[in-house]
Amino acid sequence: MKRILFFIGYIWSYIYNYNMALRFRFVKSYIYTGWISRQFNIMNGFANYPIGVGGGQYISVGRGSILGANTLLQAWDSYHGQKFSPKIIIGENTRLGTDCHITAIGTIKIGNGVQTGRGVLISDNSHGVTNGSDCKLIPVEERPLVSKGDILIGDNVWIGDNVVILSGVTIGDGAIIGANAVVTKNVEKFTTVAGVPARKI
Repeated sequence: MKRILFFIGYIWSYIYNYNMALRFRFVKSYIYTGWISRQFNIMNGFANYPIGVGGGQYISVGRGSILGANTLLQAWDSYHGQKFSPKIIIGENTRLGTDCHITAIGTIKIGNGVQTGRGVLISDNSHGVTNGSDCKLIPVEERPLVSKGDILIGDNVWIGDNVVILSGVTIGDGAIIGANAVVTKNVEKFTTVAGVPARKI
């Protein structure tokens, strides 16, 4: 049975070849971008199918920017009784790789010409810890969201695969963040950092 299915796939590749599949995916993503654009405050970019959007009325995407497939954008205006004023602003000609996750209860601003690899997490919040010895008795999902401040990423920043950028961080123009880094402190412009936590190299 496996050999028959393989043979069918092999024959089908002559009818519906790889280049045709790429073109079809591109057209599908354009249609999808038009469909999902109503979820955003401003959507002047392009979304590769599929992406996830929560609180889209607080999210703006600049002209020429591309959101990779399986990107998840979440702007939380409330969480278990807490109230927030979130804002996610993505500049122009910025490209987010596949499987990126951006989550905000405050402001996350990403500049122009920023490029990210795959699996990048940019989060200005966490479920934090509760005071006292009973903290472990509270399910993580029910713990309050806490933040150390906004995240500001300058222009023309390169962010490698699987980077984590945490709250209260400013990354200057032209900086490079090495793959798998965890950024917990400000990064000066035109600086390369790497490691856990990220340090200048």
